[in-house]
Amino acid sequence: GRLEEGLDLYRNAVTAARLCESDDSCYESNALERLIEGLFETNAIDELEPLVLRFPEMAKEHSRKEGRLCAMELKSLYNTARLHEARGRPQEAAREVRALLDLMHENRPAVQEYLPACQILLQNITTQLTVLDPEHGEEELIKAVAHELAKVHTGYT
Repeated sequence: GRLEEGLDLYRNAVTAARLCESDDSCYESNALERLIEGLFETNAIDELEPLVLRFPEMAKEHSRKEGRLCAMELKSLYNTARLHEARGRPQEAAREVRALLDLMHENRPAVQEYLPACQILLQNITTQLTVLDPEHGEEELIKAVAHELAKVHTGYT
């Protein structure tokens, strides 16, 4: 259907971006981010896994070049947590969520530049990850994410 056609286009976009770029990986990472989302939607975990595992290094490199935290780094931790859950590894998923919260705390000025994106990301984490489900998740982690979401919502004021 249309989703599969879209995934094919994103696969082509990732390939084309690799061929066209010099030292900047933002085109590839942007296309890759959209491909990852589509693959999660179709539950194509085997195809998704190597992409998700490669994405954090690309995001870190982008942050390094920017000289500050890039929102892609936060998104990469979220995607890695989703992958761990899909593979039945809830402890690893919880570890990635903790790492995301730590990264947000360590980079508060950069996070303030991305408040809307961070709010959406934290809302998605809260609603999409089983490790944050009140019935199955770790109470301490659930509270930590809710606390961070409240702070992001108010702009850390």
